[in-house]
Amino acid sequence: MRIILTMLAYLAHNGYMSSESIELSVSSARDHFSDAVNRAAFGGEITFITRGRNQKRAAAIVPAELVEQFEAMIDQEEGRIAQERLNDINAGTVNAIPADEVARALGL
Repeated sequence: MRIILTMLAYLAHNGYMSSESIELSVSSARDHFSDAVNRAAFGGEITFITRGRNQKRAAAIVPAELVEQFEAMIDQEEGRIAQERLNDINAGTVNAIPADEVARALGL
């Protein structure tokens, strides 16, 4: 979770997100959906959708570019972790268990 927050902070810092954010209830978001989408697409604005008595944040309308950048950062991080694991296996510092053995042990 910390890595995700770090990535979001990086994206915000580098101008991928507007510092402004709006909160709309589900019913207001329904009534103003196209406005929220346009603000995200053209203004980089995030609109949080809230619900319930306490208006807890449940979802968000965000710029597509933000999500694409976030996905790219996740892919890069997962690639880095996979490479570390392969390096550990190649160095002999960890034991690899073949997938078929794991499946058999789990009864799959």
